[in-house]
Amino acid sequence: MATGNRCPFPVGCVRLHFLRWDPNDMSRSGRQGDHRRADRSLIARIDQAFVDLPEIRPGADAYLHRLAERGWPDGGPPQESLRQVVVDVAAELYRDQASPPVELLEFSDGAFDVLFDAAHELTILMHGLSQSTPPKSRDRNYHRGFPGRAGFDKGHAMSHAQGGREGGPNYFPQAPRVNRRLSPLGALWRDIESYLAANPGLFCFVRLAYPHRTSTDVPAEVEYGLMAEGRFRTVIFPNS
Repeated sequence: MATGNRCPFPVGCVRLHFLRWDPNDMSRSGRQGDHRRADRSLIARIDQAFVDLPEIRPGADAYLHRLAERGWPDGGPPQESLRQVVVDVAAELYRDQASPPVELLEFSDGAFDVLFDAAHELTILMHGLSQSTPPKSRDRNYHRGFPGRAGFDKGHAMSHAQGGREGGPNYFPQAPRVNRRLSPLGALWRDIESYLAANPGLFCFVRLAYPHRTSTDVPAEVEYGLMAEGRFRTVIFPNS
């Protein structure tokens, strides 16, 4: 099995001030320098995409149900409560589909926290606070030299522009039409990345969902979740 998404590092996370984003900048990719966004609600953008794009679906109910079980009413939950629920639900969903043995570990890659299955060498979840990124700080030589996979991009769970690191557990084989603005799916993915890059300090996560009882490091689906504008949304994207 390929092991492109393994390798733990130490932690760091920064909470900074809130910036706004520009709805007229939707054609831009989510890469560094792509942060000019204002006025339009990302939550409204996501909710409209659920109507317009039949290949995606919302996934927030599993997390909100767990929060309700723990006594949290409707509304925006405390960040730490949401973080723990996201980790717990991601672990349970993974155990339900993975072939034993499963050995789940939690660590940081130096930018975001990771839920990782050491038995299968798979990243399950990347989560944390979006971060500001210094200009021209991406290691493009490392990215170009990292082993690729035919038919897939070297996808980042957390983009460099929102604080994600190169390589290690943050990389996964991602369908090009979702990773790039090659389709409405890719436009939505990039809009979420760009919003998080422009708004440091927001809780966000990416959960990689692998095929049931199949030995592969290519996710069948990828769930992107975030707290924005006081509301919680997740989008489940196909990875094909």
